[in-house]
Amino acid sequence: MGSEDLFHHRKARNGTALRRQKDARARSRRYLIVCEGTKTEPHYFLELLDDLRIGRQLVRVAPNDGASPDRVVARALALYEEDAAGGDAYDTVYCVFDRDRHATFDAAILRIKNLNAAAKPLVAITSTPCFEMWFLLHFGYTDQPFHAAGKKSVGDQVLAALKTKPGFGKYGKGQKGTYARLKDRRDAALVNASRLRQHCLATRSVNPSTEVDKLVLALVRDFR
Repeated sequence: MGSEDLFHHRKARNGTALRRQKDARARSRRYLIVCEGTKTEPHYFLELLDDLRIGRQLVRVAPNDGASPDRVVARALALYEEDAAGGDAYDTVYCVFDRDRHATFDAAILRIKNLNAAAKPLVAITSTPCFEMWFLLHFGYTDQPFHAAGKKSVGDQVLAALKTKPGFGKYGKGQKGTYARLKDRRDAALVNASRLRQHCLATRSVNPSTEVDKLVLALVRDFR
């Protein structure tokens, strides 16, 4: 094979590889997850991705740039636009944050709605009072509201309830390995979270509630 023929052969092979990459990308989705928390939520989702064998090139769990809901949304939008500028935008961007006592919660929800209207694929994944509500639902259904009492914040009350569950007596925010301890109860948690959402709709209450199940289901469904 002459040098010119070799050049054309390599060019064709490279072109075929590129088409395969594009075809693979067309068949898959890319998600971005930006969390309010710096440890608890990222650890959980990264461990979930490892368990489902989802590569980081398909789902990115990015650090936030401030813990308040408005900062989470701003960071998510910046990362989305940065990726879009490179020609391959994320299909969905999940903003994971709590209601808790955040003054910017409602503003963050409104901004996401406005961004959706502008074709920006941001999704709010909220929990009330906090992310650990999702963990608690792994152990059974509850719609009992949580309230601050004495020196314990509303989030502290959820943690106290979680610590009564098997294997969680010494639970603390930021621990690794939480997903593994909950994995076998995941299907039950999905059912309980969906049931709780129906209860919230019927009672027009959001305390307690969580939408983390929606994100977990999306990961299981789209990368099975």
